Amino acid sequence: MDLPGTLDGIRASLPREQRAAFDREVGSAPLLDVPLIAARWGLPQEARDEDDALADQLRTGDFTGFTAPEDGRAGSGG
Repeated sequence: MDLPGTLDGIRASLPREQRAAFDREVGSAPLLDVPLIAARWGLPQEARDEDDALADQLRTGDFTGFTAPEDGRAGSGG
């Protein structure tokens, strides 16, 4: 899958009705957040919907399907 590599490319790949929301989010974000915002908007809509559903699941306290590191420290690779 080829993903857009620029903000202009991301914007052009979006349906017209989503472009204003993208412009607002990127335009009002702190510069340090722009790469994360760009990465999210650069994904296909289906992938963004899946991410939203997983985030909602976690917010409700449902950790079904998620696993924690065995030693309890995030990012410990062994």
